[in-house]
Amino acid sequence: MISVEEKLRVFSQYLLNKERTRGKGIIEEAKSKQQELLEASKQKIEKEKKDIEERNKKIIFRDKNKIISEGKNRAKTLELEEKNHILIGFNQLIMVKAKEFVVKDVYRDYLRNCVTGIPEIFGEKRELVVFVNKNDLDYFKALINDQLIDYTVEYRQEIKDSIGGIVVEDAESRIHCDFSVENLINTKYKFIGMTLNEFMEKQVK
Repeated sequence: MISVEEKLRVFSQYLLNKERTRGKGIIEEAKSKQQELLEASKQKIEKEKKDIEERNKKIIFRDKNKIISEGKNRAKTLELEEKNHILIGFNQLIMVKAKEFVVKDVYRDYLRNCVTGIPEIFGEKRELVVFVNKNDLDYFKALINDQLIDYTVEYRQEIKDSIGGIVVEDAESRIHCDFSVENLINTKYKFIGMTLNEFMEKQVK
């Protein structure tokens, strides 16, 4: 027959083994959870690292494109400024050449064509005011007397710094027609610019 002491010893051993088993399970579970937390932390860190790398790549790509775009815009601006500078210089050269033009027969033909076009422009208006350079006054009067017999013309020498040509108004200043050489050049300025630009584009290619 088992004694009470033996029963207590066996029961105590049972409880001890049970507690050991339970404790071991708790430890294993804690280790497992710790490992899970560690893995989760690693994954979170890796994800944040990748996110940071992606953001940095996007920032670098954005900044790269921005720098390239700014460079292209700056280059285009410099190109346009240089073309405009060339165009202005070319226009000034034309003005210089135009001064040589006004002493040639072709200039007198130009004035004659201007006078020929007056009736069509001014219609029934027969009283005109003509602004003309002193050097062209006598020749222009002769043209008017020859072609516009029934017109009353007042001559004014008020074209300042003009290369040549004439400006015509009706007496009421309702119609204004600029036949000056400067205006002739300026009206062709856009065409001159386009032609010069095409020429420069071909030179670059």
